[in-house]
Amino acid sequence: MKPTWVFIVGTYRTGSTTQYLLTEAIVERTKSGIGIGYEQESKLVEFDKPENGRYVVAKVFKYLPETSEQGRKFLKEGRLRVVGTTRDPRDLIVSHRERSKDLGNDDWDFRTTVTRDFPIWLGQFGQWADLGPKLALVTRFEDMILDLTKEVNRIAQHLNIEVSENLAHRIAADFSLPAQILRKRRFFAKKDPSKREHPMLPSIPGWKFGTFGVWRTWLSPADARLVEKHAAAYMKRWGYL
Repeated sequence: MKPTWVFIVGTYRTGSTTQYLLTEAIVERTKSGIGIGYEQESKLVEFDKPENGRYVVAKVFKYLPETSEQGRKFLKEGRLRVVGTTRDPRDLIVSHRERSKDLGNDDWDFRTTVTRDFPIWLGQFGQWADLGPKLALVTRFEDMILDLTKEVNRIAQHLNIEVSENLAHRIAADFSLPAQILRKRRFFAKKDPSKREHPMLPSIPGWKFGTFGVWRTWLSPADARLVEKHAAAYMKRWGYL
């Protein structure tokens, strides 16, 4: 039997990489499947094989049933599950801005990101969520970071995978904010350009704040209103307005 594909669909800066790492760990440590990092159409073909286990976990932003032949096929055949994070867009834009500064991205623009990119990114997430709770598990960033063990158990239940209390705690501990920060420091301390932080992900984005509500300090009232205007539907749907 071919695997069910688990797509991690949270938008940029919603903790979606952490959610991917949790899901991948659940699947691989219970010998239920594999993680393959970011989605590519060629990967959706290459890894769609029974020997890869019950589940193949991939990270994606686009709504694949609309953009991918394989994505449409998985949905039609009932071999698709979704796991995703939401986050207050006002915190999202602060995280984007500060992350772009760290990367030296001089082309990044606040207004363009809010008015052009947010409607696309948040709209794509909404399409995934519209598949309904049987297929799509949605977690608020604000809840996930407060209790990673609970998040591990929620994901495992969504995938009908039995996870012991001990394993759930171990996975949560491995991907806690302090553990991820320490792992990143050790990685960069080795200064070996041939090595990757993760065997399947090209990089692991660094945590900038690891908390919520930072927009109250970091955004002007005018900037906050601009975000609220262009992300209103998303914010109302997920309880941020």
